[in-house]
Amino acid sequence: MDELPDDFADTLNRVLDPGQRDAAAEIIEAATMLDDVGLRRFLQLFAARVRGSDAPIKADELRGFLQQAAL
Repeated sequence: MDELPDDFADTLNRVLDPGQRDAAAEIIEAATMLDDVGLRRFLQLFAARVRGSDAPIKADELRGFLQQAAL
């Protein structure tokens, strides 16, 4: 797997709801504990959401992605 881009953290800050960044970080960290298939699902759901809307992403949305990915 390639390394993350140097501006990855800045990109996350732009797409996450500013008031929910700590909660979002915890959810993203939890996603890293999934197996490869689950993590791939989580990232696909997250990426699709970023592509589909300019609205800031809330922690509840990420939590939903994590729950879907864990199935």
